[in-house]
Amino acid sequence: MSQSIDRKSVVLIHGWGGSAQSVWNANGWFDLLRNSGFDPVGIDLPGHGDALRSHDPAQYADLASEVMAQLPNDQALLGIGYSLGCKILLEIEARQPGRFTALVLGGLGGNVFAPEALGTVVAQCLEEGIPEDSPPVAKMLARYGVSAGNDPLAIAACLRREPNPVLTPERLQAVECPVLLVSGDADTVAYPVDLLADSITHSSVEILTGIDHLHLPENKDFMAAALRFLAAS
Repeated sequence: MSQSIDRKSVVLIHGWGGSAQSVWNANGWFDLLRNSGFDPVGIDLPGHGDALRSHDPAQYADLASEVMAQLPNDQALLGIGYSLGCKILLEIEARQPGRFTALVLGGLGGNVFAPEALGTVVAQCLEEGIPEDSPPVAKMLARYGVSAGNDPLAIAACLRREPNPVLTPERLQAVECPVLLVSGDADTVAYPVDLLADSITHSSVEILTGIDHLHLPENKDFMAAALRFLAAS
């Protein structure tokens, strides 16, 4: 008689400008998790991937609630996030402590408490085309969002939303589950991670040498660290 296997669900949430397909599936995360005994559940952020694509910034006023409505009903969820997806996972756990039993957060550090500084510039690039004199980082982010197959006006509207999630060290005290923070030391967006790590009660940190923000999801060391952490949770 075959024995049923209890496969834990792992919710994967991408960052701004990506999608579940471009960030997770295309980089092999879904296959990796399935082969390791987990059940991956990729969720597209509003305005991204296969989610509803509105051009109205008001439709992005509460990203976390939109994601919460799509979470599996499992009692013991695991989560992996990248960039903005990390903030969404932390927001959900802060609202509902214990919703996750462990979180792996890639590409988030001190920037968790900072506004999205280039949001307006990147949104203009997406709406009007990329001017030659745009900051190189803004050009890179605009091209990244389009290359993932997203609607430029929808992801621009997401950037123009009222700031959310808004996390503070005080709110993060509600996060009960263990959290692994993974960042590359060449990640000028997220590094260093100390301020975030110090704000989470049960946090650990893994720093990857020579990895920048956009190349983190494809990094094999990130994948290995995530699997080790989830398997021990």
